[in-house]
This record gives sequence, structure tokens and C-alpha cells, in this order.
Amino acid sequence: MSYSCQDDCPDLSGCPEGQTPFFTIRRRDTKPDLVFEVSDCDGPIDLTGLVAEISMWALAKLKKTIAPEDTIISLADGVGFEQITVGDVILVSRSRAIEQMLVLSFDETKKLIYVHRGYHGSRTFEHPKGSVLKIFRVLNASASTEMEYMDIMQVDGSVKTNVLVKSKLVYEWGEGDTCLPGCFWAEFKLIKISSATPFAPMYLVDPSSISGISLVSYSNEDLGCALPTNAEWIRRFPTCGEGLLIKVEESPTSEMLLGA
Repeated sequence: MSYSCQDDCPDLSGCPEGQTPFFTIRRRDTKPDLVFEVSDCDGPIDLTGLVAEISMWALAKLKKTIAPEDTIISLADGVGFEQITVGDVILVSRSRAIEQMLVLSFDETKKLIYVHRGYHGSRTFEHPKGSVLKIFRVLNASASTEMEYMDIMQVDGSVKTNVLVKSKLVYEWGEGDTCLPGCFWAEFKLIKISSATPFAPMYLVDPSSISGISLVSYSNEDLGCALPTNAEWIRRFPTCGEGLLIKVEESPTSEMLLGA
């Protein structure tokens, strides 16, 4: 399936109006696998020795401003509430010093979400009304790679053997990935592993002490820019837009599994 880069206003299920999902799967199903072909200007990408990961999230916005100490949040217009569950990780969209929140429980009547602030060692901040939230159902999970080869006839009649013709990133769904219906976004990540390299800190001038040329040190980890240990580079797919639109469809029989 072709992929286009567009964003439209979502409905209560998080599905953008008028946008065709890249992939649709029934609720609580784990097959078929999610498959995405990758290529660049030189053709299919050689995936030899590369590590593949995937993340999948729902989008929402804060209904009102929250202070650093607040542990209860609500979502604007209720969008995203049906796509979130206990154990999901929320990232607040900002360019620097991203805060993570861990979802602990819900008030289903008042549509409130109880969270642990500053999760995974991140800092807590005040976030204004309308801040974009990414609610991660899958975060840096392992994916796999596949490559297809074939022999190609050349114009001079010779045959070029073992030509790479397709490169694919593949994710096998886990049992909790499709437990809630609605629309989500997915992103594959390719990582080239190398020898460990120490991270060099970034130095930013503190405006309050500019006269003394005092410097405040921020590591790449603080800014959310650090590469994983032993990683030489990272490349993400798709290369534009929010991600691959994934739709989890309701099923008349999926609820029956709860009592099985």
C-alpha cells in the first residue's frame, strides 16, 4: 500500500477524517504481521546487520493546564481516552526535555487519567492546555527485517545474480498491542550498531549569568538526543508525516475472549 503524508482532525477514536489507514487489524488479533517496505534513491535498502524497532502511539491533547505536581489529567474533547490503558507511557510533545508519564488508573465516569509524573527519570514541567500528548502502546519493541533477491536479465543478455529487489520491516503483533480499538500511529526505526562512543555534552549559555560567561551543561540524554548505547546511527520510517496510520477495528467476537 502506498503511503501519503497528511494530517486531518481526528474523531473520538483518534482516526483522521478522510485518511485511509496504512494497515487495519481486528481488535485483539495478532495476525497478519505489519509489513513496511523501505527504499531510498538507490533502491531497496540493504538491511544487513541493522537492528529494527517499532513504536506505536495514539494522539491526544491536554484539556487544561497541569502543574508539575498534578497527577490527574484529562484529554481535550475526549479524543484518545478510549485508546489508552494502564501501563501506557505518555510523552508530552516539546522540543527539549520531554516529560514521560506512566498511566496508573482511570476515572471512567469523569474521563480522568491518573498518572505517575516524571517517569523513567524524566523531569516534570508545567504543560499548558492544548499540549500534544503521544500515548505509547508500543515503545521501542523489537521488529525484524526481510530482504528478497532475484536474478535480473541485463540489456546485453547477461544475468546479474542475487539482486536485492525488496527490503521489508516486519512487526509481529503482541497480545496487548491491539487490545483497544481506534487509530494509532506507528514508526519503524533502523539502528546501526558500532563500538561504544562516549556522549559529548552540549553547552548552553545561561542568560542569567552571561556577563560572567558561565555555562550550564546539558547532556544529550537531558535533551532527548542521545543515541542508544553502541549505536552509530538511527533512521526512521516513514520519513514524513506523523507515522503509519494503524486502525484497530472492533470485532463482534473479541469481547467473548474476556470470559474464555
